[in-house]
Amino acid sequence: MLITDTVTLVGDRRTTQDGYLVAAARIARAGVQTYSGAEMGRTDLAAVRVWRPEEEVFAADALASMAYRPVTLDHPAEPVTAANWKAHSVGQVGGEVARDGDYIRVPLVLMDRAAVDAVVAGKRQLSVGYAAEIDWTPGTTPAGEAYDAVQRRIRANHLAVVDAARAGPACRIGDAWNAVAAPVAPAAPVAPAAPVDEVAALRAVIEAKDGEIAALTARLRDAELSPARLDEAVAARARLVGEARRIGGEALAVDGRGEAEIRRAAVTARIGDAAARDMSDAAIEGAFRVLATAAVRPDPLRQVLAERPVAGDARAEALRRRDARLAGAWRATAT
Repeated sequence: MLITDTVTLVGDRRTTQDGYLVAAARIARAGVQTYSGAEMGRTDLAAVRVWRPEEEVFAADALASMAYRPVTLDHPAEPVTAANWKAHSVGQVGGEVARDGDYIRVPLVLMDRAAVDAVVAGKRQLSVGYAAEIDWTPGTTPAGEAYDAVQRRIRANHLAVVDAARAGPACRIGDAWNAVAAPVAPAAPVAPAAPVDEVAALRAVIEAKDGEIAALTARLRDAELSPARLDEAVAARARLVGEARRIGGEALAVDGRGEAEIRRAAVTARIGDAAARDMSDAAIEGAFRVLATAAVRPDPLRQVLAERPVAGDARAEALRRRDARLAGAWRATAT
């Protein structure tokens, strides 16, 4: 459904040396607003209270649709498109659409002389022309306001400079004009808040998630167990089990144990449970490396002593001589 939504213009404004009028203005708000039944396609109703929830008004797509829209002088009888833009446009909305409390604030420029003169003369209210889906389910807002319908999927088409406001005098172009339709009690001073560009914020969140997905995909690719990696893992496991059993004995249980558990079991078997119980995993790993190296390194002194015949051992000496004789027996046979 095509709808027009009007507020009074607000914000700082200035006229450039070329005669253009530049302003920052509130153009729409959340909450319950009253439309005529005819505007809503319900001629059976005199008025319709429509709720514009925050999650719809400030949705990323809704905010993005407000940027770079043509500004018109009053509403044209048709949506503004590239085909008729030149006939209807008197200016343009900027791209920095931001939430300002319950309102949407945009920068805008009026470039048509007649439109600028009309605003200076007092025609200073804005009306957003937009399309929206209407949910005709009545209810009550969280604040307790009754409504007849709900607006969803709001998409802006243009912004018109008009005479009458729907959203009241809370917004106007240029504070110096003091355009207030009814007395308003002075508000307590509030520290100015920097407008937040929610579209940019949401875009940053999406980009961060894209980065996380890319990183996780890379990690998953790195973790894929190719045949080569499988062979490497099997070989590494076999080396570890071999070293562990040289340290802790062939009966060392390794089935179902991880690498750290195997190392601890081997070291414990070698140095005793009392010594290994309080050792950290890092300490166990260091001890395992030392014990594994000692298990495969030959002891030269022990080897010499094992092979050297003991003095006075007649049996050993006789065996040695027999071996020497047998080793050279082929010479005598050949002769």
